[in-house]
Amino acid sequence: MTTLGFYQKLAGQKRVTTRTAAQLAGVSIPAASMALRRLAADGLSLPLKKGSWIIGAAASKPGVLVTAAADPYLAYLSGWSALRLHERIQQLPQTQFAVTLGRPGEVEMGGSRIALHRIKPELFGGYAFDARVDGFVASPEKALFDLAYLTAMNRSRVSGNLPETNLKGLRWKEVQTWLRRIPTPRVRAAVERALRSIREQHAGTKD
Repeated sequence: MTTLGFYQKLAGQKRVTTRTAAQLAGVSIPAASMALRRLAADGLSLPLKKGSWIIGAAASKPGVLVTAAADPYLAYLSGWSALRLHERIQQLPQTQFAVTLGRPGEVEMGGSRIALHRIKPELFGGYAFDARVDGFVASPEKALFDLAYLTAMNRSRVSGNLPETNLKGLRWKEVQTWLRRIPTPRVRAAVERALRSIREQHAGTKD
């Protein structure tokens, strides 16, 4: 079976195991593994942990990569990655910034470096599906809050120093809503200071 024929057998699949790919294509597991590696060389598949693969052109999309990196936990693009998508900053991030309920850490996947930052369940939210990245992306307000929170908590060397950032039209009431969800007064005050620092740093763009 040609590589194209194998790929067509997997049409409609976003993620498969090597065994499932073999069953769908009607080939042996070693043959499926070899075909999946050939697809990877063409950018049409991406190997994941536990012998599973992302299939199709979506294998290069940040949202797909972040979801796969955080599996089995939920995750969404936030921080500078989300701000870039919302055209709040112009600089392209070298690392995809993601928030998860799972284990934090940095991983290399699909030619991208993904930084997973863990946040408490009561602060996990403020995101929506974005077809551009085929995954979940925080609102500008939540992205800014996440940066301030992780900066204040000194998590994973996150810095609240952003490149030139457009804060015009930002809904600060929404940011305050997230701030009020922090149960510990000391932590809430630290995050508020971090937010104030970011706002003052980019004072020229405020309403």
